[in-house]
Amino acid sequence: MYWVSVVLGAVTVVLVIVNFFLLSNNQSIQAQVNQRQQFINQSAQLSRVSDFLIRALATEAVSKNDDKVRDMLSQQGITLNVTPAPNGSAATPAANSGKKQP
Repeated sequence: MYWVSVVLGAVTVVLVIVNFFLLSNNQSIQAQVNQRQQFINQSAQLSRVSDFLIRALATEAVSKNDDKVRDMLSQQGITLNVTPAPNGSAATPAANSGKKQP
């Protein structure tokens, strides 16, 4: 009976040590996943800001007939599609970045 309790005690100590290492490894993996998720969230936010900025630049380029801004946008792979508005109001540009949306 003595040896059975010694073996069970040793197995318990080994299991505690294995549990510690598994817990430590799990926490580091969770930290990596959290960092990646934060990057994904920030990328989505920056994408919206980027789209808004491109549309604002395209609108200004069309409304002020600014060739320098048009050239800058085209160098970045952004094409402007101008659709004339009805009733003689200002034209509305549509910026196309040429990048496929997910």
